Amino acid sequence: MATAARARASAIPRARATRGRRLGRARARGSNDDAIDALRELAGDAWSVNRYESKRKEHRTTELGDIVDESASRDNIAEHPGWTAAAKLRLCVEAVADELEMREDEVGERLGTLFALVPGLERRVGEVLTADIVRLAASVEDVAMKIIRMRDLLPEANLAKMLSTRPNLLLESDEEIARKVGELRVSCPRLRWDAILSDYPELWEVRDMRGHVELLREKLDIQDDEGMTRLLSQKPLLLLSVQSRNDMISYDHGSWAQVQATVNGDRFSDGW
Repeated sequence: MATAARARASAIPRARATRGRRLGRARARGSNDDAIDALRELAGDAWSVNRYESKRKEHRTTELGDIVDESASRDNIAEHPGWTAAAKLRLCVEAVADELEMREDEVGERLGTLFALVPGLERRVGEVLTADIVRLAASVEDVAMKIIRMRDLLPEANLAKMLSTRPNLLLESDEEIARKVGELRVSCPRLRWDAILSDYPELWEVRDMRGHVELLREKLDIQDDEGMTRLLSQKPLLLLSVQSRNDMISYDHGSWAQVQATVNGDRFSDGW
């Protein structure tokens, strides 16, 4: 009995040493599979260690071992095999052709013209509303003139960046765009609104530009134009923080009608 006990006792350190060596080799080789197998053995099969398919190209971690967030490593996100840029464009062509009752080759030509006029829009296919692309393709002959008029209104703007993010601007009336720009320039004339609207095109969703500036001034008790200019130059998206009622941006909160219905207990309204 004593001999058997000593044999078992001596076998335990040897087993641990063997597992430790395996883990050391796994670290040296840098193989995830070897490391997983070694960890499973060290845990005495108490863990269920599984593998999964990740959309990250590489297993990047911080100095503390945390997985690097997607927003900090966009280049590390793999393209979905079934939702490639070509697949998105093909689906877009089919949708536009069906909506406009046109041949797909003709739609392809129109979209080619549109993408040439708005650099950067093609890579946003699948992200921006297909309905906007349909409407722009239907009136692609007018898009060039619209861009020229916007260039006159916003001479220092990066229109390619702005329009690839907000292509629906090309569907707004010239008067509406001029009104918004005019209100911003009157409210804070020292700010470079051409550059701000290029970098933060989501501001175009605000309907009452002047009202938002004044409401923000009131809420923050800013007395002078200098303070307001300094604030918006640093944080222009604060203009979105005072949206309310019919001026709420629908993709953030739902429309005002939706919010009212929800507050009133109707969470299943039709037509949205």
